[in-house]
Amino acid sequence: DMMISHNTLPRLPIRNSHAWKGRNRYNSQEYEITLVGLASEVKWTRTGKLKFTVEDETAEIECILPVPSDAGPLHPSLDGLMDDEIIGVSGFFISGGRDAPLFVTNIHKPPLGLHSKYSAGKDNSVCAAFLSDIHLGSKTFLSKQWDKMIKWFKNDDLAKKIKYFILTGDGVDGVGIYPGQEKHLAITDLYKQYSELGKKLEELPDWIEVIMLPGNHDAVRPAEPQPALEPEIQQDYSNTTFTGNPCDFSLHGVRVLGYHGKSIDDFVSTLRSVSYSKPEMAMRAMLERRHLAPSWGGKTPISPEPEDRMVIPNIPDIFVTGHVHGHFVEDYKGTLMVHSSTWQDQTDFQMMLGFKPKPCILTVVNIDSFSTTSIHF
Repeated sequence: DMMISHNTLPRLPIRNSHAWKGRNRYNSQEYEITLVGLASEVKWTRTGKLKFTVEDETAEIECILPVPSDAGPLHPSLDGLMDDEIIGVSGFFISGGRDAPLFVTNIHKPPLGLHSKYSAGKDNSVCAAFLSDIHLGSKTFLSKQWDKMIKWFKNDDLAKKIKYFILTGDGVDGVGIYPGQEKHLAITDLYKQYSELGKKLEELPDWIEVIMLPGNHDAVRPAEPQPALEPEIQQDYSNTTFTGNPCDFSLHGVRVLGYHGKSIDDFVSTLRSVSYSKPEMAMRAMLERRHLAPSWGGKTPISPEPEDRMVIPNIPDIFVTGHVHGHFVEDYKGTLMVHSSTWQDQTDFQMMLGFKPKPCILTVVNIDSFSTTSIHF
C-alpha cells in the first residue's frame, strides 16, 4: 500500500498467479510487469546474479536480478535482500516454460524521501541525552565512569540544558540470558539489579526525565514488540517513563523512534554492507525498508500480532538504537540517527569475536537545532 500510494512503482502491480498464467505474453521488455510480495530464498548464483523468490497470497515466483552496470555497493544485486522484506519487482519472463524465472530489470522499496525535521522551537531549546545497554549487574559494568558522568551532569553547563535521558534497553544484565552468565554477574538477583539501576538513575539531577525501553536482557518476553517493564519493577523508580520496544514518542513535537536493535543481528548475517562495527548501516537499511525487523524466524523473535508494530509508518526526526555496543551519530535523509553507546566493558564473548565496544559515550542532541555532542567518560 505504501509503495502504491506514494507512486514508487512504474505501474500497478498484478497478482503473481495472474503473472504466471500470462508468462508467455509477459516475455519481453515491451511487456514488463510489476509484482509486490515477500522476498525469500535469497542467494547469489555462480555468475554473480541475485536469485530470490517473490511470494504473494496467490503464488511464488522465482526471480533473477543481474548486477546493473551503474550499481553501487548498496544495490540489492550486490548487498542482498532480507528474508520476508516487502519488495516490488519489475521485469519479464525469460521464457514461457514451467521453470521460467522472472528476469528483474528494476527493484522497488517503500518510499523514503528527504525528511524535513520538526523543530521544537527556541522556546523549547532543550536537549535529550541518549544511552543504551548499561548492563548493571554485570562484572563489566563501568562504575567509575558512571560516577564521572554523574559529576558532569551536576556541574557542566550543557548538562543543565538536558531535560530527557533516553535509555534504549538492557538497563540490567539480567539472569539466565545465556549459558554460564552467572559467573559474569556481580549481582545475581534480577530484582536487585533493577533496584540498583533505579538508585543509579536517582543520581541524575531532578530536572531530568528518564525514558526507558526494554531490550533482550530485560525481564520481559524476548519476542518483539516487547511490553514495558512490569509494575513491580517500575515501583523502584521515580521520574521515569517506561515504554515498550519499539516506541514512537514525541519530545515537544519532535518525533523519536526508539528501538533496542536486536534485529541488527539479522541484518549483519544477511546484508553484505552491515557489520557489528557499522550498526548505522543496519539502521539505514531499516529506514529504507520502513521496517525494524523484516525477517521472520531469524535471530530476532517476533510476536505474531494482529498489526505489525515493527513497521515504520512515519519517518522519525530522531531514530535511536543500541544493542551492539557501538556508537554512531549521523543525519540520513533528514533523520538524525543515533546508535547509543553502552556502559559495559568488553565481554569475553566480544573478545572472542575480536569486537571492541565503544563504551561510556553520552550522546546529547538539542531538539531545536539538532546539534549533537558526544561526550566521552
